[in-house]
Amino acid sequence: MIKGSHIFGSKKINIKQRFKYLGKKKLNDLIDKTGINFIYEAGKKEDSLTLAIKATKKILKKTNEDVECVIFISQSHVSTIPPSGPLLHSKVGLKKECAVIDLVQGCSSFPYALTMAVNMINSKTFKNCLIVSSEVYTKFIEKNNRSCASIFSDAASAIFLNSKNLPRVLSSVFYTDGSGKDKLFKSQKNKIIMKGADVFTFTIKEVPTAVNELLQRAKLNIDQIDMFFFHQASDVVLNSLRKKLLIPKNKFFKDFADIGNTVSSTIPISLILGNKRNLLKYNKPIMLLGFGVGYSLSGGIFCFDKK
Repeated sequence: MIKGSHIFGSKKINIKQRFKYLGKKKLNDLIDKTGINFIYEAGKKEDSLTLAIKATKKILKKTNEDVECVIFISQSHVSTIPPSGPLLHSKVGLKKECAVIDLVQGCSSFPYALTMAVNMINSKTFKNCLIVSSEVYTKFIEKNNRSCASIFSDAASAIFLNSKNLPRVLSSVFYTDGSGKDKLFKSQKNKIIMKGADVFTFTIKEVPTAVNELLQRAKLNIDQIDMFFFHQASDVVLNSLRKKLLIPKNKFFKDFADIGNTVSSTIPISLILGNKRNLLKYNKPIMLLGFGVGYSLSGGIFCFDKK
C-alpha cells in the first residue's frame, strides 16, 4: 500500500485573522466558498528544495533500499539550470546511479508521475521510484490577493514505490489546453495571478468528461470505484464536481480545511491520509484526478492488488 511522508511550511496562517478586515459577512462568504480555515506558508529560510529535503529524508528513514529513480515535481524551483531534481538528489545523499526527472505540471502532476513510475517499474527499467512534490506558491502571492492567499498552501510530499506496493493501472487520461496560459500564471513581476472563474469553468467542463473516459476505458461504472481522490482545490470546486458526477460523499475524499490547497501535493497527501484512515483497500479500484494550471489534467484508475 502507499508508503509516504509529507511536511508543511513552518508558518500556520489563520484565514479569519488574515482577512478580518473584510468584515464578518464577506469573511464568512469567503470561507464558505473555499472551505479553508488554515494554510501553511514557508518561512524566510524555507523554499521548495528545503521542504522537499525534509519530506524525502522522512521517507528514506523507512526505506531499506537504494533509490533508482526520482521524479521531482515543482513549479517553484530554486533552480532551473541546473534543474532542482539533481540538487535534491545531492542533498539527501542518493547514489549516483539514479535517474532524476523534473516534472512541471502543477496540480495535475501527480497522476502523471505515478503512471510513469508504475510503467518504469513494471518494465524493469528501475526497481523503485521516489515521487517528491514540493511547492511554495505563497512566496509569489500578495497577501491581499483573496483568490489566491485564501487557498494556496506550502507543502512537500514524498511517495516511495517498488514492486511490493505498486498499484495496477486500469486506465489513464491526459489532457492539455495551452489556451489557458493566462488563467493561472506567474506574472513578469513574479506574482501568481489566478482568474478563478475561468479555471472553474475549465474544471467543471473537462473533469466530468475525463472521469467518464476513465470509466469507459477501464470498463467500470462509477459505483464500482471504491474511493475518489481529486485535487483538493477548494470546497466550491469539489462540491460542484461531486454533485455533477453523482459521487456518494463517503467515497469522495475531502480534507483541506486545515491544510489548504497544496498544489501538486494535494493528491499524495490525500493518499497518505486516506491510507492511515483505512480508506485504501486491496483489490478495490480508486480514481485519482489532478487538474489546473496550463490548462492541464491527468488522472487514472488504480488498484492495489494483494501481493
